[in-house]
Amino acid sequence: MRLRKGLRVCLLICLAAVSVLILAAACSSSGEGDKPAVPPTVNQPVLEQDPPTDEAGQTEPDHASGHVPDPDEEKAANGSDKPKALHEEMNGSAGQLYAMTFEAMMKLDEALNHEMDYIAVDLSEMTQLTEDDKTYIINHLQSFGTEIRDRTLEQLIEEENPDQNSPTLKGVLLRVDKVEITEDSARIEGSKFRSGTGAVGARITLKLEQGTWKLADSEMIWIS
Repeated sequence: MRLRKGLRVCLLICLAAVSVLILAAACSSSGEGDKPAVPPTVNQPVLEQDPPTDEAGQTEPDHASGHVPDPDEEKAANGSDKPKALHEEMNGSAGQLYAMTFEAMMKLDEALNHEMDYIAVDLSEMTQLTEDDKTYIINHLQSFGTEIRDRTLEQLIEEENPDQNSPTLKGVLLRVDKVEITEDSARIEGSKFRSGTGAVGARITLKLEQGTWKLADSEMIWIS
């Protein structure tokens, strides 16, 4: 009898232990099922972005990378150095030679420059000049702060007052009459005209130094 009671007690203990294990397993499975599902991680591709620009369209410095745009690079990209490049290309050219000559003439007898409306250059006989030469001459003389024209004396008289017997111009007319050129120098004679009683003759001497024409001397050779 005692043996049977002992077996029953052991059997009850075992059943209780099994029940506890089953309940524990059920609770564990239930807890895991309540957790939200975590989506797998996907590596997103990094898109390259253009550098930010300000309201004027200028590129702002990239502080993150430490790169600051070079102003010289931006000028080259925008074509801002074109006038400078054209100026260098004209070194030693006929355009530069006559631009320097006309500039030197303008500085002789500056009383003729008083209240002038324009500077006219007579290029009609200078057939050796290219369009680039003519453009360079006109642009160079704009430093005098007035209109630059390519005209002959006859054209100016016709435009201003064709009935004048003794023409007086509203501006100054520059002409070249004689040219002597060697390998490294040039002597040019011409005139600066405002009226029949307001004109001077000029002799301009230039030297070619390191591929660039430079003024060596200027003088008046007659006065009217």
